[in-house]
Amino acid sequence: MRAIASRYTLASVLFLGLAVFCLANEEAVEIDPKSGLRIDADGNWKLIKASCSVCHSERLLTQQQLDRENWSKSIKRMQTQENLWDLGDNEGKVLDYLSTYYGTSSKPKNQRVRRAQLKLVEFTPLSQSDLQSAENDEDSASQDGESSVSSDAPETDQSETVEEEQ
Repeated sequence: MRAIASRYTLASVLFLGLAVFCLANEEAVEIDPKSGLRIDADGNWKLIKASCSVCHSERLLTQQQLDRENWSKSIKRMQTQENLWDLGDNEGKVLDYLSTYYGTSSKPKNQRVRRAQLKLVEFTPLSQSDLQSAENDEDSASQDGESSVSSDAPETDQSETVEEEQ
């Protein structure tokens, strides 16, 4: 019995030691409570906060997991389509920060994984005749609905009416 208890004790101590070792080796990253951005030693998080929060929430950044190339594409898209200003010499710093702290390999273990992007669905274009036949179907359905409303009225027996006239 003592042998079993000592095995469990030894296993517990080893497990606890491994857990402490893993936690000690995990890099502690400070997070800005207002923006949710990770604070880096160079202070580039302030540059990100000043540049990105003008148009959208910093929380949008914290949800992304892009590599440096895709962060660069995203910035270029915002510059061409959404009037983002030229970042100049700061673009390298911005890309370094984003790819380091919000890159594909920087995902924290407790963060949810986003679903895969939706695939484009090809729709069959409708011709003019398809549209007209759909309109005709709607018209006939609405006419059927009107006739059914009039048929809901109490029916009279036509045979009785004819007999009374004679």
